[in-house]
Amino acid sequence: MRFLRLFWFHLRLYSKDQYFFWLTVTSTISIFLMQYVVAFANHQTGDTTIWLRSGVFGLWSSATTAAGSITFQRFQGTLKYLVNSRTDERISLAALVMPAASFGLLSFPIAFLMAVLTQTGHSNLSWAIVGNMVGLWCGAVIMDLFISSFFVLTRNALVYEGLVTIPILVLSGLFGTPAIFRPLIAIGQWIIPIAAPVNRLLNNGSNFLWVQFITSSVLWIVLAWRLSGRLIQTYRKQGVL
Repeated sequence: MRFLRLFWFHLRLYSKDQYFFWLTVTSTISIFLMQYVVAFANHQTGDTTIWLRSGVFGLWSSATTAAGSITFQRFQGTLKYLVNSRTDERISLAALVMPAASFGLLSFPIAFLMAVLTQTGHSNLSWAIVGNMVGLWCGAVIMDLFISSFFVLTRNALVYEGLVTIPILVLSGLFGTPAIFRPLIAIGQWIIPIAAPVNRLLNNGSNFLWVQFITSSVLWIVLAWRLSGRLIQTYRKQGVL
């Protein structure tokens, strides 16, 4: 319960920031409109993956803001209070990082609303789709735990957020599987936790890649655990990150 209260506190602060709010909204709507123009020109507005792809893009755009979450707390001078509390340091940092991907879930209702307004395909909404959205959120959170710790190594984390947005989405298969990228996408399914949910969301009828999802998730969790442990150890010894 303490972790949930801490998470809710950070989520409320995150949602009140206009940059984070509009990033999610504009990212989702912009990618939706780009797809809609192409679909309209090709008379394929019934494509039900348009709103799903837009939702994935919006969620991950929000999730990448976790890159600067720890650095920003350090800049504000509040990081020392987060890691010096009754709650375990890793738990405190996890509660700080999770709002980035969690707020990104808002992108799916936005994308669905856009599909309704533009009368594009949206009849595929089901509990299975919702379950895959939850899987996508879990994968994004796991990746954020490592990304946020890794970007502590630079004070310019906010500048480099874009470097982890498009490449990971390409390797996860969000923009299709062109022949030139297929070998990389096949590898990406084993090392990118969001790849399995993305594949299931965009390919109706395909099976959820549980083995790839679990393997990649464990890999990122181990990396995040070890790196965060190293950061906490450094903080305890030197008093700074």
